[in-house]
Amino acid sequence: MRGEHIRVLAVDDHPSVRENLRYLVNAEPDMECVGVARDAAQCVKACQELSPDVVVLDDEMPGARGLQVLEWLGTELPDIRVVMYTLDVEVCEAARHLGAAGCVLKDANYEVLLRAIRNAWASARRSAETY
Repeated sequence: MRGEHIRVLAVDDHPSVRENLRYLVNAEPDMECVGVARDAAQCVKACQELSPDVVVLDDEMPGARGLQVLEWLGTELPDIRVVMYTLDVEVCEAARHLGAAGCVLKDANYEVLLRAIRNAWASARRSAETY
């Protein structure tokens, strides 16, 4: 956790979705889209290089499913929080089981996604506190 800006990586195989996510995140005063990725390999590389606070992660993409990336992140980069962004309610169930901080259906209002990103970041900040 660095500063008060939430550093977000947007991962989706559709260019228009990636760009809409970038625009949406960058329009928020407390968020910054530090990068985008179109597939699992780009996501892993971007997470290693950019160290985002939160990854907004699609499940259906080339290379590997988002659920596989979520599982890898939980093992290799556990400080990064993941918000799954999907059309499939069953993916949300599986994502929660694998440790996702949240799941948003793609037909939800953007405010729901922004709230999920903020909640994921806040949960990471709480877990980093020392008592």
